[in-house]
Amino acid sequence: MKTKITYIIALFLVNIGMLHAQEKLFNKLADNDNVSVVYISKALLNMIPEFESAGGTDIGQLSDKLEQIEIYTCEGDTKTINVMRSEMESLTKSKTYESLMTIKEKKQSVNFLGYKQNDKFKDLIMYVNEDQSCTIIRIKGSFTSSDIKKVVKPSTDKTK
Repeated sequence: MKTKITYIIALFLVNIGMLHAQEKLFNKLADNDNVSVVYISKALLNMIPEFESAGGTDIGQLSDKLEQIEIYTCEGDTKTINVMRSEMESLTKSKTYESLMTIKEKKQSVNFLGYKQNDKFKDLIMYVNEDQSCTIIRIKGSFTSSDIKKVVKPSTDKTK
């Protein structure tokens, strides 16, 4: 019994440590003068009841489940872009975040990563890697796979 408790505590501390490292990464990016940052708070997200993206996806259905959206972009600064790329590659390999989807076309790649606790996504990251730029979009909240499907479904219905 004592061994099980020790094991559970150790796992808990490792997870906290990994998540803290991620917060440190995003704080470091936010403090970098070569990175443009957009932060959208829960308060602003709640003011957008029927926000629709360019692709016709109704994100408004998720607004009450989102905590914040952060966007980090760097263009033209090779050193900073390489730092962002290596951090995202290590995040992909870390097993803390699960790779949800990867799209690659010519010199551009898009990766979707998700951090899940129990049956809820807590953190989604979209990483867009282009030749001379890099963008990271981080969506924090608490939503299920079915919540995401509801948002995506209207855009697929419009194409029929």
